[in-house]
Parts: sequence; C-alpha cells; structure tokens
Amino acid sequence: MEWIDATEEKMKTEKSKDYFNFNEGDNRVVLLTHCAPFAQKWTGSTYVPAEMNDEGISVKGVCWVLQDGVVKLAKLPYTIVKQIRELMKDEDYAFEEFPMNRGLNLKAVKAGTKEVEYTVIPSPKEYIASQSVLDELAKKPSPEEMIEKMKAKYEKPPQTHEEEVARKESYDAAGLINEDVEGIPF
Repeated sequence: MEWIDATEEKMKTEKSKDYFNFNEGDNRVVLLTHCAPFAQKWTGSTYVPAEMNDEGISVKGVCWVLQDGVVKLAKLPYTIVKQIRELMKDEDYAFEEFPMNRGLNLKAVKAGTKEVEYTVIPSPKEYIASQSVLDELAKKPSPEEMIEKMKAKYEKPPQTHEEEVARKESYDAAGLINEDVEGIPF
C-alpha cells in the first residue's frame, strides 16, 4: 500500500512548507527578523504557552527565516538565540539590522530528540535580501503578532477589556528565563 506512504509524506510536506523544521545535520537559513521570546511548557503530548509560575519552561525565539528561497516561520531554541547574540558581538560577523547580512548554518546533531545539540555557523559570504523576499516578508505578521496567534489557540476569550490587559501584562517570556537576557535579539 505505497499510496498510503506517499499520501502521508505529501501531507507532511504540505503542512511543513511554511514552517522551519530542524533536520539532522545542516539547516541553512537567513534570519529575516528579530527573535521574539515565546515561553512554552510540555504537557506530555504537546507544547502549550507557559504562564507565570509554571515549571519546566522552554523559551523559543519566534522569527522569520529564509530557507531554500521560502520565507518560513521559525521557533528557534534558546541555545541558538544565545549563539546568534554572540555573533552580533563578533567583530567579523556583527550586525544590528534585519534581515541579517549573512546566512547561518544551524547544525543539529540528534535532531528530534531531547539530546539534540545545536551549533550556529555563520556564512563567510554576505547576503543581501532580494526585493521579492522583502515584499514577501512585509506581508507576514511580526514575530510578536505570531506569538499572540499561537497563544490565542490555547486561551479562552477574555470576558472584559480589563482581563485582556491583565493577560497581556502577565506574560513576560524573557522574565521567565533565569539568566541575563541583555543583548539577546529578542
């Protein structure tokens, strides 16, 4: 029943074409936007947005990347975001503006496991985003807007305006990290 395998592979490819997913080995991208912090927790079957006082929090950097000529949404692990911060300080690779002026190879060892290890390797070649990439990026929501959409999937609608304000004020992903976040491209 090869058609079942083919159908499942096609569905998997279609589902992930707009999202960046790590593969074992080299994952070449260009960072198009800053990374906004998104705190989440594992429920045993899926990740959900974290709330204050939750334990086992994982913080991801939500951003847009260019991979294989396609603008994709990425949730980069905190360890990668920290390595990007170090590149921002490096005299050979320093940058402040987005899109980033170099490609990155996000090398993954043991991808898809809890033991995954990431290494960020900058390209020595400069990158200048084409107008078509910039136009496509302009149509996309900001990383912060994407986080709001992700959180909205798991929340019941607030009853009042005050509840909505309190919900937004109670979420501080960067504040959930137990280390200095100064200079991280959040």
